[in-house]
Amino acid sequence: MIGSLGLMFAAFSVASTHAEPASRPSEFRKDVAVEWIYRQQIDDVYFTNWYGRLEKTDGPWCDVYFETSDKYVNKGLIRLNCDDPEADIDFTLYGVGEYGDAETARQITISYGDRRPWADGNYQDMFGETPTIEFYGAALERFCK
Repeated sequence: MIGSLGLMFAAFSVASTHAEPASRPSEFRKDVAVEWIYRQQIDDVYFTNWYGRLEKTDGPWCDVYFETSDKYVNKGLIRLNCDDPEADIDFTLYGVGEYGDAETARQITISYGDRRPWADGNYQDMFGETPTIEFYGAALERFCK
């Protein structure tokens, strides 16, 4: 399984070279700049651009703020382990609620064993317009240098 995930992440690195502005103001957080991370192609016409910024690091762990503002609104934090590709991935998702509002937050942890269902679109906790495994790969590549 590690080999197939490695191949998926390698494919994402090609997609992450898409020309987008280096940074822009966040649409949900005042005085915060975000940079383009990943373009999620929905179908032939529609896509969602994912933006983000590094919030903090703690050893191999990094917290990345992310947002979209296209057809669907997503915002939250993803916690990545840059040294261990099998570590759990933690998300705090806010959807249409205010960023940081504990009442609207949705906490999700994706274990290594749940990554295949997530990639296949069968992971119940990540149904709907939430971060994709491709976004995860692009965020790893961008923030774990």
